[in-house]
Order: sequence, then C-alpha cells, then structure tokens
Amino acid sequence: MLARIEGWVTRVLEGTLVICLAVMAVLVFANVVLRYAFDSGVALSEELARLLFVWLIFLGAILASRQHAHIGFDSLVRKLPVRVRKTVILANAALMLVACIFFVIGGWKQAVINLDNSYPVLGIAYAWLYAVAIVFGVGLALSIMLNVRDVLRGPPSDEALVLTQDLESRVHEKVDRISAAQPTPDGRQAGKGDGGKGGPDGRGDSSDPGDDR
Repeated sequence: MLARIEGWVTRVLEGTLVICLAVMAVLVFANVVLRYAFDSGVALSEELARLLFVWLIFLGAILASRQHAHIGFDSLVRKLPVRVRKTVILANAALMLVACIFFVIGGWKQAVINLDNSYPVLGIAYAWLYAVAIVFGVGLALSIMLNVRDVLRGPPSDEALVLTQDLESRVHEKVDRISAAQPTPDGRQAGKGDGGKGGPDGRGDSSDPGDDR
C-alpha cells in the first residue's frame, strides 16, 4: 500500500514538473518571438515563468532526494564499515530534517507576511512564491524518512547504503525494475517462475552442447 502511494505521488510530481517546464518554454519562446518580430509581448510571461521556475526547482529537489540524484561526495563514506556508514547516513538525515523544519517555519512566516502583496500583472499574492518552501520542507522530510527506512530495512550492501547515486547506476536500476515488471511471452513476470535459469527444462541454456563443436 505504501509503495503504491509512493508511486502515485512520484507520478504526480513528475507530471507537475513536465507541465511547469512546458508552460515555461511556451511562455518564454512566445514572448521572445513577439518581442523581436512584432515589438510586443505577453505581459504575464515574465512573472508566471519566474514563479513556475521556482516551483519547478523545489519540487524537482524533492523527487531527486528520493532517487538519490543530488550531487554528493561519498568516496569516504563508501570505505567505512557498514555500521559506521549507517550512522553517518542517519546523522546526515537528522541534519537535513532540521533544515526542513527551518524551511517550513520560514516559508510559513513569509507566506503570511506576503498575503497582501500581489504580483503587479498576475494579480495573485506573493504568498504563492513563498508557499513552495512549505511544500518543499514537508516533501523533503517525507523523502528523507523513506530513505532512512530503506537504509534500516534494506540489505547492508554498497547499493543500499548510499547518499547519492550516479546517473549510470540510476539508469540500470530503472531498467532492471521495468524488466522485472514486464511479463514474459508465457504470461509470467521476468525473473519469476524459472528459478533464474535460461532453458525451458531448467538446465540453463536450451541449446545442444554439441552445437559448439
């Protein structure tokens, strides 16, 4: 159930990021064309694009945290013993949770202060700009707690006890996950029901050993 909720939230975040980026691209491109070709422009383009950019960055940071996609230096951490490595990861998570609290408190105060201040063209309150800090603080805190759960419950391997993952590792992990979820021609999921053996009779490769001669 928790994994299903997490998958749904991830898809919502990814969809929101795509929409924000698409709207930003359309607004900025249209404004540039209108400005240089017709000496005019879309009045709300600059303000809306800036607001969407801020939300895009902070929402993307939440998603990147769950996927271990933030830039980090873990050369020293990877050389530590498993127990010490877990301690370092938990200490790092505790510090980040404190920072999340600061984000929520500061974002709330700024949103309240700017409720009566509005964008000149958009006409909406500046509180929408600072509210992203509240969403970011709560979302990042949840992501950190899920990462801590994975560390405590997962296997003590180099792949599980990480603070960050490079792009290649994340791509391989995603490909393996998709491959495992796809059914085989006989209706079974890949990697299930055959004991990990390649041949249909359970002896590995189904080719005749004499073929190599």
